[in-house]
Amino acid sequence: MDVTKEQIDAAIDLLTTMVVEDIARERHRDPSDVLPEFLLSHTGQMLHNENNKLWWEGPSMIEEMYRKESCSRL
Repeated sequence: MDVTKEQIDAAIDLLTTMVVEDIARERHRDPSDVLPEFLLSHTGQMLHNENNKLWWEGPSMIEEMYRKESCSRL
């Protein structure tokens, strides 16, 4: 069974939502403030490049990648 582009896009959108909501809750911030930061981050860019297949990974791994990236920018 092949995975369609629509299914990949839906998985990426769902993962983005899950990661942003968890990070926002952890940092006591509004998800609408965290979303643009995540989308502009290296992790967010990698997730939205479907060729990287980061969308195959679970949200906790993506969150950890983003946390490490965020800490390295401080």
